[in-house]
Amino acid sequence: MTDERPRPRYGEYAPVPPPSATPTPAQQAPAAPPAPVGSPAPVEKPRNVRDIVITTLLLLLGVFDVSTADFAYRLSATYQFLAIDGPSGELAGSLSTLGTVLRWAILVVTIVVSLVLIARRRRAFWVPLAGYVLATVVTGVLALVILLNDPAYLAWAAQFQ
Repeated sequence: MTDERPRPRYGEYAPVPPPSATPTPAQQAPAAPPAPVGSPAPVEKPRNVRDIVITTLLLLLGVFDVSTADFAYRLSATYQFLAIDGPSGELAGSLSTLGTVLRWAILVVTIVVSLVLIARRRRAFWVPLAGYVLATVVTGVLALVILLNDPAYLAWAAQFQ
């Protein structure tokens, strides 16, 4: 087999001959032979047991936190600690209910995303941590909204100015 193209000089590429309409047998990719019947399946990525254990423990801690903590109780405890009459108005009741529902919703989404990542054999320990941070920010904002709209709290805070 001889190459009829001119030899390239230093730094040049040899000119490429125009492609032919029908590929030659050398240009065709060889077909992969079928796998034998008794051959093993393709090797899958091994499961990261440490990640699964850590993710499971964090999710269980999240379930425990959400199921035992009542947003309205925490709000009442804060008012009692500050020696203020309990939260007044319907806003406190509705936002405390919203806070509890949002914490449960964040927990459910966190569990689903963690299970999907574990099934795909990807790291998932960060999902419960991110869910905890999100739930803390959401309940903190709701608590701030309740406090800043409560006349009893604003009167208590005004005495320190």
